[in-house]
Amino acid sequence: MTGFLMKKAAAFGCALSALAVMAAPALAQSEEELVAAFSGDWYVFDPAFRSGGAECKITLDPEMAATVSGCGAALIGIATWRIEDGQIMLADGADQVVAALGGNQQRITGTLVDSGQGLIVERAEGDGAAVAIRNALGRHRCYFIGFTRSCAGSDEMAAPQPSAEDPSLGRIEVLANLNVRTQPRRDAAVIGVVQEGTPVAVDYCTVASDGVWCRAVFGTQAGWLAKTALRQNEWPIITYRISTE
Repeated sequence: MTGFLMKKAAAFGCALSALAVMAAPALAQSEEELVAAFSGDWYVFDPAFRSGGAECKITLDPEMAATVSGCGAALIGIATWRIEDGQIMLADGADQVVAALGGNQQRITGTLVDSGQGLIVERAEGDGAAVAIRNALGRHRCYFIGFTRSCAGSDEMAAPQPSAEDPSLGRIEVLANLNVRTQPRRDAAVIGVVQEGTPVAVDYCTVASDGVWCRAVFGTQAGWLAKTALRQNEWPIITYRISTE
């Protein structure tokens, strides 16, 4: 898909940063400590990665074995994992890398090697943003549409479904000034800002514990846009919706 548009957006002056497993100095430093920190059960909440009704679960063993359950064909072959160049590598039984991921102890993100699909892998409870948004929804009972006081309906909440056959399905309308990040994580580097009212074409969307994330290309750079946010750290909002134009 070509012709991605980001009018009135800030210029992108920085290159995409490397995906570092250690996102903050507080995380463990030695390889042994990293293995301990990232071992355990992880989940892919996007239904597209499931096989059947169960959540897709990936268990990383401290002995560097990996097992999967409830996952579809894209992930079913994962058998081992390792830490390499600051990333978590998920590999198959032949030691071929399936996905390269980076992030923090609650969420790791990256891409599938074969397809280039974005992949978000999380702990069972999600990350801090998901918890904060759930708590805010408990207080306000709805997502608000951008800066308005109107609650979003099912049409506004729907995830875009971009396809090569019909690019219009990937067009979104930005409802609030929106950070563009290098990865679908709230701690990933910001590489620009899309202004409210800007139309954007996205080429891929996925679902995480904190809602929908969509990827778009701006010039030579790819960036991720979170569909949900907290306005003034209190009001749960959607930041874009499917464009009707």
